[in-house]
Amino acid sequence: MKSKAVLTATEIDAMVGAALAKAEELGLSATVALCDDGGHPLRLYRMDGTGSMTPAVASAKARTAALMRAPSGALTSRLKDEPELLRLTEYLPMPGGLPIVHDAQCIGGIGVSGGSGAQDEAIAEAGRAALVAG
Repeated sequence: MKSKAVLTATEIDAMVGAALAKAEELGLSATVALCDDGGHPLRLYRMDGTGSMTPAVASAKARTAALMRAPSGALTSRLKDEPELLRLTEYLPMPGGLPIVHDAQCIGGIGVSGGSGAQDEAIAEAGRAALVAG
């Protein structure tokens, strides 16, 4: 039988904290979402002043990264040749979602909404890096 790593509440909280710190460093108000490897929600944090659509967008970016096992922004490059991918309603082709990988296995996704695509991705990366640092 195989064993599978899963994120603990402590690890999730550390990742959210690191992402929020990065958002503050960038002078942004953002929403951070984490999900497991199946795209199911684990945590959602919406900073004060963040737009009302950001929870849905951050969650979709996290889910896309987890289910694709790749950054959510990577999907945009495929759309020109495969526009039918837009019919997959579970996926959001926008930067800001990153897979969370441990021992070469995807264990979840982190998604951010509130800034530009590059800013959202930097915030997500800061959150993801907290797992490695912890």
